[in-house]
Amino acid sequence: MSSTKATRSSNLILDYCLLFGNSVLVLFDSGALHSFISLHYVKKLGLSTRDLGCELIVWTPASGQVSTNSAYVGCSLEVEGRRFKVNLICLPLEGLEVILGMDWLSINHVVIDCGRRRVVFLEAQGVELISS
Repeated sequence: MSSTKATRSSNLILDYCLLFGNSVLVLFDSGALHSFISLHYVKKLGLSTRDLGCELIVWTPASGQVSTNSAYVGCSLEVEGRRFKVNLICLPLEGLEVILGMDWLSINHVVIDCGRRRVVFLEAQGVELISS
């Protein structure tokens, strides 16, 4: 999916965040188990990656099935003024630099507010969740 299509879609939660001090378009995706970084962006910044030790096959809307075996470990990312370390799997993404998936969302207790199209940090917001 291109960034133009992504920003037009009302079903996606997108925001600009800071990655190594650079503004990058981030997709917050509760449907993704893992978090990803664009191979193009990895090469652009000259980041060194680590081997995953296996081949990971991922389906993407833009490219269909793609495989990867590399990740950038310990990436410094700033979201809404908060700094995080995140491991990002390298993928040939089109139009997006980063996808933050359930691995990042759950460990950081982040909720996606679909109505307002934003992310909410529960501990900072004091939001109380009710479940039955």
